[in-house]
Amino acid sequence: MSMEPNNKQAQGLYRLCYRLTNAIYPGWQYKAVELVRMDERTGNLYVFAGDSLDFEIKPTGGYKP
Repeated sequence: MSMEPNNKQAQGLYRLCYRLTNAIYPGWQYKAVELVRMDERTGNLYVFAGDSLDFEIKPTGGYKP
C-alpha cells in the first residue's frame, strides 16, 4: 500500500525546500535536498538536506529539525 502526503504536508514540504534551496535570509547557506521519504508507519515525511540536516514534517504541515 502506497501512502501520499496530505495537502498540509505538501505545503510544508514546499516551504521547507524553498527555504533550504534559496539563500533568502542573511547568513543562510544553500542546502541541497538529498532525500524525501514518507514513513508509512507514522505518516510523517522525512527530508534529508546537505550533509547533516534532517527534518520531520508532521501531517499538520509543521516541521522541525
